[in-house]
Amino acid sequence: MTNPSDPGQPARPPAGGQPPGGPYGPPPPPHPQQQQQHQHGTGPIPVPNPRPPAAPPGQGHGQGQPNPNQPGPGPYATGPQPQVPPQGWASPPRRKGLVGALFDTSFDYMITAEMIKIIYRLAVVLITLFALIIAWTGVGFLEWNQMLGVLTILATPIIWLFQLVTTRMALEFLINQFKISEYLRVIKDKS
Repeated sequence: MTNPSDPGQPARPPAGGQPPGGPYGPPPPPHPQQQQQHQHGTGPIPVPNPRPPAAPPGQGHGQGQPNPNQPGPGPYATGPQPQVPPQGWASPPRRKGLVGALFDTSFDYMITAEMIKIIYRLAVVLITLFALIIAWTGVGFLEWNQMLGVLTILATPIIWLFQLVTTRMALEFLINQFKISEYLRVIKDKS
């Protein structure tokens, strides 16, 4: 590892007797074209191994280059070309119903992601009922202790909102875990 110097100070020698480039050795020598351009000060430094030009709009990834394994008339043919999925691509599994997913012993079909909307709606209903019970209790407290009754009634919407936000955050965390799993499966299938 190199030791950076303080601004305005000369460079410090490498620590521990390491070579000038650090533990990985000295940096590679610059390309001859880069040396000429730096000496003459003309033009930008070329990028080593540049990317191939992007395909024109309407063409998919890699369709601009001929592929002997790909059926069809070729990349420069006129007219519509058949859409052929790339090799190694498998169509996503068809969705099963709730009962079919329950008996999926390989756990390829997740029912939690499908049921999360129902669970959230049920939680909203239950939290609202709980808040109404608290408000009704606050009205009952008004006869016994007016200050406690008013505080209970004023606290009811705050309690309702807190419970709703907490439930939503927990369910979003759960759904996020399932989405991560799905994205990792897609990445694994592509490689």
